[in-house]
Amino acid sequence: MKHWNNHWQYSKTLSSFAAGDKDPSYQPELTALWEQELSELPKQATIVDLACGNGALAAVVAAYAKKHGKDWQIQGIDSAEINPVAALKDKPELAQRVQDVQFHGNTDMAKLPFADESVDCVLSQFGLEYGDTAAATKEILRILKPGGKFVAIAQNKRAQLVKEASQGVEIFEHILNRTPLFLQADLFLRLAAMQLEKMSFAEWQQNQACLASKRTTEWIMQQLQEKYNKPEDRVWLNEIFGRVLELINYADTTEKATQAAEYLMISFNMLQDHQQRLVSHGEAALTAASAKKISKGFSQAQATSELNEFNANEQLFAWLLKAQKPL
Repeated sequence: MKHWNNHWQYSKTLSSFAAGDKDPSYQPELTALWEQELSELPKQATIVDLACGNGALAAVVAAYAKKHGKDWQIQGIDSAEINPVAALKDKPELAQRVQDVQFHGNTDMAKLPFADESVDCVLSQFGLEYGDTAAATKEILRILKPGGKFVAIAQNKRAQLVKEASQGVEIFEHILNRTPLFLQADLFLRLAAMQLEKMSFAEWQQNQACLASKRTTEWIMQQLQEKYNKPEDRVWLNEIFGRVLELINYADTTEKATQAAEYLMISFNMLQDHQQRLVSHGEAALTAASAKKISKGFSQAQATSELNEFNANEQLFAWLLKAQKPL
């Protein structure tokens, strides 16, 4: 859970699927789906965003409510330690989108903090599949009003996004744990910190120790680019290389080089966390059998249930699960 806590606190994002630079939260097909589902709700309603993260879906709901004059109470729950408005304070345009949402962090979806039959609609975007789905199903039906509905977008084991996340895990594992990239970058920064005490930055740039260390770092990156040369690999390499190069270029004084060495270790740990999140994506993704099992759980509780594959950008994107509590 630590890697999720850190992500929602430091990533400054509203993305529900934090894989590389892809943010499917607002793809046209997905936004259209949510707006269609929201259009069926009454003017006054209580809506719960299940496993909300920093509120990507809650932001869509809040924007729709504002645009259409809805008086909705929007609740977001997540098992991670979240405080989206505070986490997004450096991006006020994002914080403003979720400022009217009431968030509940450290909250298990199997123990929802809402009274029986008090909620009109429960939504989930890449969230339901991370929890105890059988227990969550019971809780969802407990809090829904008669006739209330549940709609979830869940990760599909066959979707391209899940496949790309799996490749990301391989790349992160190889670079972070099997290559000397970060050791070499750390060596460069420590050398810079020492040498810049007795020479100017211009002199350091021409120093043989600087040139040799920098060329070694660049050579490691070049080898990795040759190994991972597919277009879809680029996003993962850019994330890792970008952090390293930014810190190397930052180190133009002894003080900055020392700071950069410290930040390099922080970046390494953040990338390790990202790898763990990608592992979680793969483990949570639903096969056809596991998705049908969840849908069947709603049906067995006398709710109507519908399961379909959902496409975006003309390719398989996710599972779409809908359920409605009987009147």
